[in-house]
Amino acid sequence: MSESFARKMWPNQDPLGRRIYTGRRADTLGTTVVGVVEETRMFSMTGENPMVLYVPHAQEGDPGDGQAMVLRTTGDPAALIAAVRSLVQEIDPRVAIARPGTMEEVVKTALAEPLRLRFFLMLFAGLALVLGAVGVYGVVSYSVARRRGEFGIRMALGAAPGSVLGHVIARGMLPVVIGVGAGIAGSIALSRLLGRFLYEIAPTDPASLASAGVALLAAGVLAALVPAWRAGKVSPVEALRAE
Repeated sequence: MSESFARKMWPNQDPLGRRIYTGRRADTLGTTVVGVVEETRMFSMTGENPMVLYVPHAQEGDPGDGQAMVLRTTGDPAALIAAVRSLVQEIDPRVAIARPGTMEEVVKTALAEPLRLRFFLMLFAGLALVLGAVGVYGVVSYSVARRRGEFGIRMALGAAPGSVLGHVIARGMLPVVIGVGAGIAGSIALSRLLGRFLYEIAPTDPASLASAGVALLAAGVLAALVPAWRAGKVSPVEALRAE
C-alpha cells in the first residue's frame, strides 16, 4: 500500500502483516499488507493521493476496466509506440491500446488545467495588488491634503520633516497591515479547498504566505511613500497662509 494509505489506516503503527478487506469479489479472506511503498501520483498531479493498494496481477480476480503498461527506455520513448502496438497485437489481437504516449505528455496533460488556473489566479492577484496600492495611495494622499495645515503648524513648532513622513506612513500602513493579517488568516482557513489545486507545495507553506505578505506590505509602503514625502516637504509659511 502507499504511505498515505498506511498513515490513514494505522497512524503511528506498523502496517506490515495487518489485513484489510477491499470489498472485491475475489477478496473474501482479506488482503495481507506485505509492504509500504513511496507515494506515486496515480490519478492526479495535484491534491492529495487517494488510498492506493497494489495487488499482484496473478492475485487479481477482476481485471477491471483497463490496464496501464509502463515501459522505461534509454532512447526516444515515442519511437517505441509502434513496436509496442505490434507486440501487443501478436500476443492477443483482441487487446486494444487506447492512449499511447510518453510520460512527459501525460504529465503535461495532467498539469494543463492547474497551470491555466494558476495563470488566471496570478492575473487576478496582480490586478488586486495594483488596485490595493492605488487605493492606499489615494486614501493617504487625501489624508495628507486635508491635514496640510496641521503638518505646517507642526513643522513651524519644530517638528522634523522625518517625523512627519514617518507619521504619515504609519497611518497609511495601518489598514494595509490589518488587511494582510486578515488575508493570511483567510488563506489558512481555506487551505483545504486550495490543496487540490497545488502541486508539490502545501496550502499553508510559510515561505509562500510570508512572500505574499511582504509583497503586499511593500506595495503599501510605496503607495504611502509619495504622499508622506509631500507632507514632509510642506512649507510652514505656505500652509499657514492657505489657512
